[in-house]
Parts: sequence; structure tokens; C-alpha cells
Amino acid sequence: MSEHLEPWKTSIGVHMFEHAEKINPLFDRIFKTMRATDGENRTGDLTCFYASQDDLINRIKLPEWNDFLQFAVASLRDTARVANEGVWPAEQVDLQIGIQGIWFQISNSGVSHDIHTHGNCSWSGVYVVSVDSEETRCQHPVYRHLNGATRFYSPLFERLGGAYMDFGNAYLQNSVVDFDPVPGRLIVFPSWLPHQAMAYEGSSDRVIVSFNASIHRKLDGDMLGRYSNT
Repeated sequence: MSEHLEPWKTSIGVHMFEHAEKINPLFDRIFKTMRATDGENRTGDLTCFYASQDDLINRIKLPEWNDFLQFAVASLRDTARVANEGVWPAEQVDLQIGIQGIWFQISNSGVSHDIHTHGNCSWSGVYVVSVDSEETRCQHPVYRHLNGATRFYSPLFERLGGAYMDFGNAYLQNSVVDFDPVPGRLIVFPSWLPHQAMAYEGSSDRVIVSFNASIHRKLDGDMLGRYSNT
């Protein structure tokens, strides 16, 4: 009798916002207006890179924004449930999902965001608001299909430098996963997973929303975070 175990799988959730085509242009205008009127961060060339404060959950008061937040929370819930299958109780539990911080970034002119992880949360997300069309984006003479992509690194990436490589551990040797910047796509990933935003240059800015979140089992009287979903 044989048994096969995969004890340390890494889950990444990929979700599409059904209202993106209608709502994303609104978000794009709001974010660029916020950038233009930001009196605290007027150092450097804001047309190359700008990151807002992580308090958008309280700053934007629109029904469209609430629709997006509900979509983000539902995506977090579904991704976390898959990741915790067999670990969470078999019966359905109520979850309290807290958005710890949410912000937007606008980049262009070859700006990238180096490899990093997120702290003080269990899950993070990146949502694409706007970017060049795929055909235009991939025609960049240097960046090609990686122009503006989000790259995730294997949890074992730092071990690969000294690892012995042969055909038996071929599954380790594809150490990165790249996601094209598709407007309306939300990637939900473990906060500890190393990732980076590849360099981007285009006729349109690369505009994204990022957030950090925590998930707790809801007990009577618990009030953690503003948004929750079961």
C-alpha cells in the first residue's frame, strides 16, 4: 500500500471582477485625481511612480468601491478555504475577514518593484485597474511579455542556489510563476510568498490596487475588521 502526501502546497487564487469593464475607468480617474492633489508626496517624478497611503478603505465613499471590496473579500474567503482544506473544521465556520490596509499604485517609465513580502497579515492581493492592451504591452523591445507582469517566486527559491539538480527534482526547477497584468484580474496570495512587479513602460499607466488582510474564525461578539463574509 502506498500513500502520497503534499503537506506544504502553496495556494494562489485568480479571480475576475465581473464589473471591471464598467468600474475600472472610474477607479482610474479617482486614483489619478488623488495623485494630483496629494500635497504630502510631491517629491520626485510622480508620473513614473506613485503609491497612495494604505487607508483607501476609509477614504473612498462610493457604491462601486463597496462592490469591489465585497468582491475582494469573497475572493479572499474562497482562496483561504481551498488553502485550508483538511485543516479547517469539516463543518462550515463563520469567518471574520479584516482588510488591514488597501492602497493603489501608478507606475510607468520602466519602474519596477523589487522582490518583497508583506507583513502583519496572512493574505495579500493585487488587482489590475488599467494597463496597455496585451498586444501593445508585449511589443516592448526589451521587456516583451514581462512588461508590467507580476512574478511570484517558489517558497524554495532561496534553497535552489545550492541544490543538486537532476531529472528527479525537475518540479523544483520552474521556480517562478508570472501573471500578465489583465485589467479586472485579482490575484490573492499568501503574504509570505516572495513576489515582485516587473518593470513597466507603456502609453498607458499601470494602475493597480493592493491590499493586506487577516482571517479569523468568528466567535460570538467578535468584531475584527470592517468587512466580513462567511
